[in-house]
Amino acid sequence: MSEIVQLRNKSHQDFFEDKARWLVSYGGAGSSKSYSTAQKILLDRIMQEEGHRYLVVRKVAKTLRVSVFQLFKDIIVQLDEYDNFKINKTDMTIEYIPNGSQLLFFGLDDIEKLKSIQGITSIWIEEASECEQGDILELNRRLRGYTPYYKQIILTFNPISHLHWLKAHFFDNEATKASIYKTTYLDNKFIDEEYKEQIEDIKNYDLQQYNIYALGEWGVLNTNIVYHNFSFTKHTTQLTINDFEVLHCGVDFNVGGCVCVICGILDNKVYVVDGWAVYDTQQIADKLNGAVYANKKILIYPDASGGNESANAPTSSLEILRSNGLSINANKANPAVRDRINAMNRKLARDELFINDRIEKMMHSLQTQGYLDNGKPEKFTEHKGGAIDDWNDALGYFIAYKFPIQTYAKISGGFGR
Repeated sequence: MSEIVQLRNKSHQDFFEDKARWLVSYGGAGSSKSYSTAQKILLDRIMQEEGHRYLVVRKVAKTLRVSVFQLFKDIIVQLDEYDNFKINKTDMTIEYIPNGSQLLFFGLDDIEKLKSIQGITSIWIEEASECEQGDILELNRRLRGYTPYYKQIILTFNPISHLHWLKAHFFDNEATKASIYKTTYLDNKFIDEEYKEQIEDIKNYDLQQYNIYALGEWGVLNTNIVYHNFSFTKHTTQLTINDFEVLHCGVDFNVGGCVCVICGILDNKVYVVDGWAVYDTQQIADKLNGAVYANKKILIYPDASGGNESANAPTSSLEILRSNGLSINANKANPAVRDRINAMNRKLARDELFINDRIEKMMHSLQTQGYLDNGKPEKFTEHKGGAIDDWNDALGYFIAYKFPIQTYAKISGGFGR
């Protein structure tokens, strides 16, 4: 076996050896929680103990393919053991041929299908903070019957909110028998310096997320407001579209409530000077090509998913905008929601984002969108006039593109104005 066996974080040694039924690994970003868990499962269980049916789950099945399923494949390649594994990419199963042990990847969005799986020997729940308590307790009930080796449920997650059920169940409960391990990026000897700098830079724009993702502390959100750096007294402006020759337009697509937030840039500061909601994408194009903006250069920064067609809309939203002569600036895929929020909060923390106070829906949206108990921003289904998340998303697409936390692959297009 190759040297990858030795390439483990020594700070995780007790975690590798722990045989408790409940094994909780939590902490900051870049701490090697997921990688070390995959090593423990693959090297110490699957390749050493025969007959495993080791279940690996996340809340939503489709997120597994590009996360932990890919992680296991990467480690197998690094081990130079690929020929000893049977990898079914369609069903997302991995079998170690010499002893028949299997990894089975499932989403908790199909809990009934999970109930049909027999002979589970251990379970890894990745991003456990995405999951409901009932789902995880159901998995615990599925882990039963005789096995020649110890049974274990591993949970890995970032401590996103002190209100989360995970904290109450495993940390505040004196009766818990779980083994709990906390790690941060400082415990990962393999982390690169650039990523370490990115983690440490969070404190410059969001102390709450710095506590969560750098220090690995439980999040205590300021009244759970997403854009908590926004101040009505500090971040307002009287500037209008007449003060800018170039207008930057963030766009969020929703049938019945497409939102366009229009900004100007001056000395690296962003000024939101106009904004409105219309029914569909064509109405966005018509409005931007109208008399109000006739003498302006218009640049569009849309939701990147607007490039997708559907049965109900065979022409994509981005193509509609391009066909109307508008210039598109977009990532090939939307940045992570966390990156978009961080980019906005960084601008606010630096006092580099200002809103014209007559755009009441934008002001209201920044002040009121909150986090749910699972740590995710509130989302709304009624889009008429633009929901508060639609307005914040529209502005966020522009901010995250122009002033990104991380760099993403770009697409562009349109004739430009």
